[in-house]
Amino acid sequence: TKGIAIGLFLAFVVWGILGFSQQPFTVSRIEVLGNQNVPTGEILKAVGFKAGDTVDAAQVKEAARAIQDLGYFVRVTPELAVEDSEVVVKFTVEEYPKLRKITILGVSTGGAAGGTLWAVLKDTFTTPRMSKSKILSILREHDIKPGEVLNAGKLKEALEEVLEEYRKKDLATVQIGQVIPGEELVIEIQELPIVGNSFTGLSTVPEEVVEEMVTVPMGKVGRYSQIQASLRRLASSVYFSSVNVAPELQGDGVVLEWELEERVLLPQPQPLNGIELVGTEAIPLGRLLPLVGPLPSGDVTNYDVLKALEEVNRYYRREGYFMVDFRSAGVEDGVLKVRVLEGKITRISIVGNPATQARVIRRVMGLKEGEFLTEARFAAARQALMSLGYFSDVVLTPAWEGEELVLSVEVTELKKLGKIGGSMAFSPTEGLVGNLEYSQKNLFGTAQDLSLTFSKGMAGSSSTTWKLGYQGHAFPVYDLVALELYRKETPRDEGAKITLGGNATVAYPLALYLDLRLGFKTERAYLVPEGDPSEPRTALSVGLNYDSRDNPFFTRTGYAGYLSLEKAGTFAPGVEYLALEGQLARFWPIDLYLPWGDWRVAFAQRAQLKLGWDLPEDYQYQLGGVSSVRGAQTIRTDWMGLLNTELRFELTQGLSLSLFWDLGVDFSGAELKSSLGLEIAAYLGGMFFRIDMAWPSDRPWNWVPVFEFDMSPMF
Repeated sequence: TKGIAIGLFLAFVVWGILGFSQQPFTVSRIEVLGNQNVPTGEILKAVGFKAGDTVDAAQVKEAARAIQDLGYFVRVTPELAVEDSEVVVKFTVEEYPKLRKITILGVSTGGAAGGTLWAVLKDTFTTPRMSKSKILSILREHDIKPGEVLNAGKLKEALEEVLEEYRKKDLATVQIGQVIPGEELVIEIQELPIVGNSFTGLSTVPEEVVEEMVTVPMGKVGRYSQIQASLRRLASSVYFSSVNVAPELQGDGVVLEWELEERVLLPQPQPLNGIELVGTEAIPLGRLLPLVGPLPSGDVTNYDVLKALEEVNRYYRREGYFMVDFRSAGVEDGVLKVRVLEGKITRISIVGNPATQARVIRRVMGLKEGEFLTEARFAAARQALMSLGYFSDVVLTPAWEGEELVLSVEVTELKKLGKIGGSMAFSPTEGLVGNLEYSQKNLFGTAQDLSLTFSKGMAGSSSTTWKLGYQGHAFPVYDLVALELYRKETPRDEGAKITLGGNATVAYPLALYLDLRLGFKTERAYLVPEGDPSEPRTALSVGLNYDSRDNPFFTRTGYAGYLSLEKAGTFAPGVEYLALEGQLARFWPIDLYLPWGDWRVAFAQRAQLKLGWDLPEDYQYQLGGVSSVRGAQTIRTDWMGLLNTELRFELTQGLSLSLFWDLGVDFSGAELKSSLGLEIAAYLGGMFFRIDMAWPSDRPWNWVPVFEFDMSPMF
């Protein structure tokens, strides 16, 4: 950022005078002088040649630079000497001192103005700040700590990371001041307040108009979010075609220099009879004309024209056309023609060379050339790509190239989307026993997922169980095509129940975030050792599925829900029942700024209702357990309701800790269950798992929790 720089003083290499010519010579010996703490062997590794090698003066200079680049030395002086007819290369080094103490200056300790309890609490939990302990921790990670020799290179890297940590905390106007090396390393952090604004590029637009849009607080350290909010406000106004901001040092603070470029629709003042809008497609012209403001009599300036179009611009943006632009099409018969560019996509560009095929990205994104880009479509496109679970980040960047709108798509793919594992052994009585597990997401970059689990002899019998699953997310018509086949075993008092079955699901898009889902399920069970089959189940289901979550791994905003109806029997032999299910989950983002660290937090709630009529015992709903009321004993019921509440803390990417409260009710038996506890969830190597520690209400109280483990998210 202009005017903000790291004030880290690095020593220059002082070269000795080489008394030899540039002719090559043979090195008889290499000596290192002056080092006290850095081992000679480590220095010699950087030299690049050894005794007996033929080198020239340039190579000796390069070796001195390499030693300097180690970072431990204030200066390195190379020297050539002849001793007893032998050429000796000497490197005299001056080390940085071994650190005894590190002092950090300039870090704010906070403190709310006014001193009231509410002011203190508000300042503590809502104001981001850096702590000295965090800075010292970053320095330690780079081996800048007492007892170690100061390394200038590592110090520079550490200070860059300190500034990056400030950026993550939303603090913008921060720089490194003086860095004084010595046994006591002194580092000055300058947390600079914003002391003013300056505006450049204004021609006809009054400065007062701009000042109303810039709301960055004065006298406080600048925050990226506040600066960006004002930047967006200026960029989305009708008055400017280009906006930028750069901080400039002024005294002990920073002045924000706003670099503005006025949108020019009327280059020179002249009389006008009116304004004509041309090129409108997305919004009927009849809706826009009443919004065009009046023009003054006499000469009309560019500002007068922009002010007249201000409500038109606001209407477009309120309707979601955030890329709207206005271009002059000339003046005819005293009427200014203004071409309205509403944001029709001309070209979609996939940035880089991702493993995911371009056609898959285009299909899942749901945007194509010729469509108007709106805020809703823009957000839905990113969410659709993120919901695949293949990417850690998706960046969509729309930009005007002349009168063409180009949408650039850049995806950051997760490194591991598959796994394979298991163990097998040979049993004299059962033969080959063990389990295998394989899964692969985004197979060959085609948005197809495949999974297989196989187990034999692991449940105390010779039975074989397996499950084969497939999901496709980029078919021409459907958002999802899924197929699952399985063979599972359920232990009974005497023997077991073997179930063979499968299900298929297709999802058809109805609107942004909304799908229509159709499902078919069939299965049949057999009792062993009797071999008697139970009634088959053949069921059809239809439902609506809504998902606007921002991230499938650690959701902070959005909704997720479904409403489904399932009917078994009637159209096929076997069990007959009717089931109605509904669920809605909501997520709220929370940012906590605490003295011991900043936390990305999410508050999440799920309400679920399940109603069944004539459900056989085997297909009744389960209330209690890892998917409903965690830790509670499982009961079966026809009618049940759930309310799950979680406060989720992101520990690191892919790892989170949750505090939860579960409440469940069995409407049939009028029984209530609840539990409190902790959950650790992780998404690693393409695999999700969670561990629950719960204290349920239906068990005698003690300090030992109920532990549960599952391989799928709660919600």
